[in-house]
Amino acid sequence: MLDQTFIHIPGIGQRTEHELWKSGITSWDDFSDFFTRPAAISSALRHRLETYIPQSIEAVQRRDAGFFARLSRLGEAWRLFPEFAEECVFLDIETTGLSPVFDTVTMVGLFDGHRYEVFIAGQNLEDLPDRLKKFSVVVTFNGSGFDLRFLKLAFKNLELPPIHIDLRWVTRRLGYRGGLKAIEREFGICRDHTVEDIDGYDATVLWSRHLRGDRAALQQLITYNTEDVVHLKAIMEMAYDQLAKQLAGSLGDRKEIYDGVGAMPKAPRLRKQGPPRASETLVAGLLERSKISAPRIVGIDLTGSERRATGWAILDASRASTKSIVTDDDLIRETLSAKPDLVSIDSPLSVPEGWHRAQHRLVEGSPIYRKCELALKRMGISVFWCLLPSMQSLTMRGMRLADELRRQGLQVIESYPGAAQDILGIPCPFGKPA
Repeated sequence: MLDQTFIHIPGIGQRTEHELWKSGITSWDDFSDFFTRPAAISSALRHRLETYIPQSIEAVQRRDAGFFARLSRLGEAWRLFPEFAEECVFLDIETTGLSPVFDTVTMVGLFDGHRYEVFIAGQNLEDLPDRLKKFSVVVTFNGSGFDLRFLKLAFKNLELPPIHIDLRWVTRRLGYRGGLKAIEREFGICRDHTVEDIDGYDATVLWSRHLRGDRAALQQLITYNTEDVVHLKAIMEMAYDQLAKQLAGSLGDRKEIYDGVGAMPKAPRLRKQGPPRASETLVAGLLERSKISAPRIVGIDLTGSERRATGWAILDASRASTKSIVTDDDLIRETLSAKPDLVSIDSPLSVPEGWHRAQHRLVEGSPIYRKCELALKRMGISVFWCLLPSMQSLTMRGMRLADELRRQGLQVIESYPGAAQDILGIPCPFGKPA
């Protein structure tokens, strides 16, 4: 398909390309006939072809995929895949969650069509940038919005291959929707039974288990990642065959490049690894983004009354200690003695407009929820309105406690750990929450 492509030439769009095909200029091989056949093209277009077609042929001969970078910007980079298959790498990453700001890359798998390589945080992830320099084309699924975005933040001055083919958008042109596993099913690709039920969330849980010393969890995560990148190659080939047939099927028969899903490459040998260093934990990673070095943070998991004990914790840098405290006086005394930089209370610390705090009543017609709670609800995150009858005592207690701590000069914020876990993609160490 590449030798029938003209839209990589500046000033030539898809309409002009189709006009060239209709006029009989169907490939670069027709170049020698440009000036003898009566092709109805302008002198300016003829000059462009005269200039760029020889350059295009030379670029393929010297394996210069970057010459065709305009195809990436046009979403047409799939056209050059067969010619540069040997310079192509299929890439998929695993992370601690979905936020490029708060989460980190845990694993990157590369497949060059023959060999699988894995780069693991805490082992050899820092070697990835040098390895990527060996390739001219990188193929991902949703890499534009996820994989490559994470990598650019993880590695300063990262040099990615000049051509990126994002199969999410390539397959969408063919009418396919959904994530990678859904696309695999559409193409008739099956996964190994050991990882067929694993999804992105489960991958974060496997990484957490690995950090706690579960070697089998890491091996399972590698198997999951291997399936991802190997199947990217099969999808790339099948999508290429379908798109090439759709776009230029009338230009002549072409040999299909897909010949089946390749055998899974042998898993790499893992080096033995002890418990992760403190700097590799999720909490430490988040704290590194703090403006305060080694912050002291008090967390209060407040209950609705002093009849039940409240959970209290102090986080000093990356080390935490906890205790149970019953009364408000003890909570205030313990928190003040900790001298924290910040106090985080798991309780509503404000009320909606219309609530008369002194009279403990709601103006008729006023909502029992705050705008922040409504926003979470719209995101699909479960939340209890702060003025539900079952929540009012917790809300009032939290507000009283926050008022006193602020009066004593402490900075107090309201927190909702469950929502934060969902939004930041922080895995639950014991599996999916109910």
